Amino acid sequence: MARAIFFLIDGLADPGKNTPLKLAKKPNLNKVLNKSFLAELKIFTKKDWPKYGDASLTGLANLKILGYEIKEIKRGPLEAIGADLELKNGELALRVDFATIDKNLKVIDRRAGRNVWGLSEITKTVNEILFDIPFHFHRTYGHRGVLIFKQKLSPFISNSDPLEKNKKIKKIKPLKKDYLTIKTAKLVQKFLDQTHYVLDNHPINLEREKRKILKANYLLTREAGNSLPRLENFFKKYKFKNGLVVAENGVVKGGCKLVGFDTLTLPEIENINKRYEFYQKAIFKNFNKYDLIYLHLKEADEASHDKNFQKKKKFFEFFDNWFSKIYRKFSQTKYIITGDHITNTKTGKHQFGNVPILIINHQSNNPKDFNEIEARRKKIKLTPQQLWRDII
Repeated sequence: MARAIFFLIDGLADPGKNTPLKLAKKPNLNKVLNKSFLAELKIFTKKDWPKYGDASLTGLANLKILGYEIKEIKRGPLEAIGADLELKNGELALRVDFATIDKNLKVIDRRAGRNVWGLSEITKTVNEILFDIPFHFHRTYGHRGVLIFKQKLSPFISNSDPLEKNKKIKKIKPLKKDYLTIKTAKLVQKFLDQTHYVLDNHPINLEREKRKILKANYLLTREAGNSLPRLENFFKKYKFKNGLVVAENGVVKGGCKLVGFDTLTLPEIENINKRYEFYQKAIFKNFNKYDLIYLHLKEADEASHDKNFQKKKKFFEFFDNWFSKIYRKFSQTKYIITGDHITNTKTGKHQFGNVPILIINHQSNNPKDFNEIEARRKKIKLTPQQLWRDII
């Protein structure tokens, strides 16, 4: 049976005193506080907070939560293996977002309104484009995707994503002056220009406009990479026999896969109730097969990026109710509920700081609630290494 079930709630925390997590009604979690240990999880120090941490963080944060002292990892290759795509060493992979831009190349929405209507058809069209070198574009989940150039190229290029709306897309630039890097920057920029022309005039996008849906007429790219680090197997590093990650195609699944987890892919399910039925069935089916079941939950982070305080609060209330069904079935196993970073619902961006971590069925330190303020009040800061070696 599972020794532990780990809920990684993406973008769990907020700054301030009245956060969505604090204000959310959590009657079921409150019932188990007498069996719970609350602390802060210290994932990053200020020194190792990445340069673009306010915009892109989950891939690195997930590996740090798993106890790896890693300073940087490129999201492109991690997305590729997270989508179960073949990526040969030297091939260039880039994280991609379908976005909406205007005729002046200014970003209207970095996520094309989070509306997936017609995106699978558009993806097919992109892959039919005749280009200078072989490539493959794969939509992973929602507005997100990964672009792989099937040739040895340089990872030292800039992003096209300005990371904010109402700013012009950025031109791809070489970050080194060697021939291969300059060639790579020109090729990627040419591809983006070519796809923009095709997408802007695509029948699907014309239909999206008629339906009052934002066009998906540009591919915003970031974090190009052509290799992945070799990391010690998690199950040799810590005292677990095996583990399963349940996540959508993406960086959390990719990172867990990189360090030895088995994977179960969350399909693209729009209805939240059906989505969490999938998670529940995954836990019930695999409870006796794995020591560790590790779930990645995205909803709080998406609400934060959309600056939707109430939606984030309602998600925590939904989670509390859903969690009670799992707990009733397996009341003796250990549960860990935490996040990978702060995502500020006021700014819509990631922010440096610790996150609360609740460990259920552990020696209790009598928390009064599960929230950021109560976690700080406990004045206990756990590192991921302490979590895996000393507590779980």
